[in-house]
Amino acid sequence: MKAPTLRGPFDPGGQPSLTIDNHLHLSLFAWNVSSGLSASKAVLSDVERHRDFWKWPNASKLIRAIEDAGFDSQLQYGMWSGYGGETGWNDAGLDFATAATASAAVTERIGIYSTIHVGYNVSPLFLAKLFSDIDHVSGGRLGVNVVAGQNAVDYAQFGLVGPPTQEIRYAIADEMTTALKLLWTSDEPVDFEGEHFQMYGAQVNPRATSRPRPLLICAASSDIGLDYATRQCDALFVTADDNSVAGYQKKAAKIHAMAAEHGRQVRIAAMCYVVMEESDAKARETTEWMRREIDRGAIETWLTRSGHILNSEVQRVSEGVFGDARASSGVMEDPYLGIGKEHYESLGMGMGAYKLFGSYESIADQLIALYEAGVGQFALSFFDPQRGIQQMRDHVLPILRERGYNRILA
Repeated sequence: MKAPTLRGPFDPGGQPSLTIDNHLHLSLFAWNVSSGLSASKAVLSDVERHRDFWKWPNASKLIRAIEDAGFDSQLQYGMWSGYGGETGWNDAGLDFATAATASAAVTERIGIYSTIHVGYNVSPLFLAKLFSDIDHVSGGRLGVNVVAGQNAVDYAQFGLVGPPTQEIRYAIADEMTTALKLLWTSDEPVDFEGEHFQMYGAQVNPRATSRPRPLLICAASSDIGLDYATRQCDALFVTADDNSVAGYQKKAAKIHAMAAEHGRQVRIAAMCYVVMEESDAKARETTEWMRREIDRGAIETWLTRSGHILNSEVQRVSEGVFGDARASSGVMEDPYLGIGKEHYESLGMGMGAYKLFGSYESIADQLIALYEAGVGQFALSFFDPQRGIQQMRDHVLPILRERGYNRILA
């Protein structure tokens, strides 16, 4: 068959089911890379627990533990290169296919959400086959997080000069997504003649086990990214400009309206960094210690490889300047690398994620407030994943259930 379209919106067979009433979809995030979202030398206080939890003997226990605790999915962080520093932030980890397959093999219920970068000249057929087989192994629990990456170092690793412009990156993602959907669902071999991908007589067997297809996820903030995501994906990770509940509510309303224009629905998701203790005061002690230990070298590398030049004068990041341009920006003497104290600390403790810091009661309050504001999925990354999962199981989830949320599903 000839591809009926090259770009979205395109949903052969419809979209996957996205919501359960009064249920906060909880994911364990960034468990597959060293230190997760923690760019703090605090991880060196117990390397096995705080930095090297990604290693499979440890990680397999975490994955089984979230299923037992009542989480809904695991979500991998896609990495091809880390950020170094004294902590070796994200320098090591499990790849998107191995982590997903291994997780599927040791669990029975949770969603297996993997992450791919689509701009490195990897064929849709290759990815469709990998993911169809992972979906088969998991019994139809697969989700795929699509990243239109802008890391120049990663493009170089694949022998490419990049990154391309934002318009091109999302055009590549658009074609890739359409091709994946066709290969996952078509009974016939597919001919696909796009600007960025071509396939002739392409087919995968087994096709995707999920019905109507695997869930598709994207993290987007620009208008171009949101346009792609609302046309093609099912769950959108967003951030609010002021990182407030009201900001998330405003962003959720905007995204739902954009999706509705295409006759689609989406689930709003938030990346959250979690540090919880028995009391708010104790949690403050822990987070203050972590702030004092932020790995400056790792943050500097992150800012460079994320495609930003550091600008000390205006204390913001500028789009479109990459690599070593940072070195001439005059910020090496700035204690916060030119982005201001608040942004610097936000990157060091959670890579800009929403901060869930406090007592068990406070964490439950914040989760419910975000849910009522329109956030349906929470990708939780913990400073101490082993302890964090236990705390969610023993303290936070019981509070949610007492308040009418997240009943135990049959």
